[in-house]
Amino acid sequence: MSLGTRVRLCLKDLYQQDIVEMIERETRRYELHSIEHPDHPDFARAYEILWGAFGPQGEMEPEHAIRRFLLEDAFDPLPSGTFIRYFLLVARDRDGVLRGVRDGSVIYNPQWAPDLCTVYLSHIYMLPEARGTVLTYWLRIAPVELAVEYLLQLQQRGLVNLPLPDQPGRYFGVRLTLAAEMEYFSPDDRLSLQRILFYGRGGFDVIDPRHFPYRQPDFRDPAVIQATGNTPVPFMLLVRRLGRERQARLPLDEASATMRMLYDEFACFCTPEFLQNSLDVVQTRLAERRAKGRTDVALLPLPTGATNLHRLKPLFRYDTYRRYYPDAPGTQAYLERIRPLLADNPRWFDEQVSSLAAELAKMPHYVYGSRDKRYEVDAIPALAAETDDAATLRPAGASGRHAARSPGGAPAASEEKRR
Repeated sequence: MSLGTRVRLCLKDLYQQDIVEMIERETRRYELHSIEHPDHPDFARAYEILWGAFGPQGEMEPEHAIRRFLLEDAFDPLPSGTFIRYFLLVARDRDGVLRGVRDGSVIYNPQWAPDLCTVYLSHIYMLPEARGTVLTYWLRIAPVELAVEYLLQLQQRGLVNLPLPDQPGRYFGVRLTLAAEMEYFSPDDRLSLQRILFYGRGGFDVIDPRHFPYRQPDFRDPAVIQATGNTPVPFMLLVRRLGRERQARLPLDEASATMRMLYDEFACFCTPEFLQNSLDVVQTRLAERRAKGRTDVALLPLPTGATNLHRLKPLFRYDTYRRYYPDAPGTQAYLERIRPLLADNPRWFDEQVSSLAAELAKMPHYVYGSRDKRYEVDAIPALAAETDDAATLRPAGASGRHAARSPGGAPAASEEKRR
């Protein structure tokens, strides 16, 4: 006989206004501001925070470039027709102390894709005092509001013709995509797992590196690159396609346009000659796939908790480097460090992931998403994408995303859903 039990809560029982009130209460201790000019009193500190976290690795533009981005006219398109609005967001507590910084760009090219807008989430850094709070999630979604405002401003100025200009609730008929970069997973890098879980729980997927071997540009000074060599970093590109998070395939046209928009943004600072090769590699892979009669690429789901860490297998940094980034600059030191571990124990990766799963499983959850899911903790857990080589990527016993079927019985690839 039990003297008491812990009560769990179902998200579906909350009324919409309950959710609004909960968020309001959690965010009252912070203020979120968009820095529009480098003379803003928080600019220097905000840049200092981001540079300290990303600058030494060559993953952050120098201060003069960020100042220029803020001063440039966001309504004057690039020669390619791309409109870009750079944003720098800061979160302050009640005492006016910065607790988080996020920057990125809203990118839109109506000539390439009039119904597609990419929101590039470039950098985010949380100060220790705010880590683990709702502020982290707020800084992840705040750029969506900036994107909607920017699209409306472009329409009002007569610079673009949005598909549904009178329907902001549907993003004016534009498909919004949040895009972020991240290092591939390695068991010896526990921080990479934290970041992956954060984005996995936020509805992000990875564009299959087999057909989309993405690289982050080398953001060091061009003179330094010229002297020491260009070293773009093999990263996975994460995307959250707002309103389309349950689709498991990415059309080739959308993948190509996303890549072009990102590299248009990078060209605002990076020397074009240092960008072209990385851009060409991805576009060539997509073209090869199109030539074979394929129309899309897989979106690989990220893990969300202890029960689906098998999704890390196709994202293992060691295997990904060897398969899709052969001889890429800057990868050899990592490969040489991990190679003997696998030689001594071929099951090293699996054992490490199992250990991580056991650690995560120790943390109980008392909020679940749906009673229809038989009391599952995860609201809508994703399933492994059906890639061309799914059999080799999916562990035994792991189920894949199932495709919605057309009336004729054929899989409707673009409508594959997570269960």
